[in-house]
Amino acid sequence: MKRAGILMIIIGVITIIAGLLTFTDLTTVNAVDSHNWTINLNGIKSFQWPVFTGGALIVVGIIFHIADYEKHDKIKIG
Repeated sequence: MKRAGILMIIIGVITIIAGLLTFTDLTTVNAVDSHNWTINLNGIKSFQWPVFTGGALIVVGIIFHIADYEKHDKIKIG
């Protein structure tokens, strides 16, 4: 599990970098303004999905890494 956590963190960082390089020309609208047009101006590219996914992978990888660290300490002592 420790290797899986580290792998998730590395893949997450790569995904964030790739997402920041590919999702550059987004038309943004302030979501709190009360306009009558839709916020989804660019279709699927209206939200930086790769950056969000990379962040989620990093968080899950850190959780796996921390959870596995506790498990190995108890096994070595016992």
